Amino acid sequence: MSNYPILEEMGVINPKEITRYTLRPEGHIDVLKIYYKRKKGSLLPSSRKYKIGRASKTVRVDSGKQEFEETYTISPYLQKAIVEIDKIVSHSEVETDRKKILLSEVDHLEKTMTNKMNELRRQIKELE
Repeated sequence: MSNYPILEEMGVINPKEITRYTLRPEGHIDVLKIYYKRKKGSLLPSSRKYKIGRASKTVRVDSGKQEFEETYTISPYLQKAIVEIDKIVSHSEVETDRKKILLSEVDHLEKTMTNKMNELRRQIKELE
């Protein structure tokens, strides 16, 4: 039996390699991005994204008119996954390195955009 059953169910094979994570909402889903510390030369990805639907709940808006509204909250499944990740990663450490993490993400995004733009330019040249 695994110490991290939810992560195992999500497909995380090496939970001890998790270094940090980010969580952001996108409409009616939450996007959990898990970052890993991989050995040099590893073919495994350094991060993976998991999209998990938000839990819907019907709430009474006005008791006089019997109006209801559907609201969305973080999934209990995702909450359990975050608890398991927090056991692995010291969340306070993640917060103190926030600037470093953001700069790293900006660098990664710049490299990705540069590669994509170069690829598009190459494809355009092939059409000429």
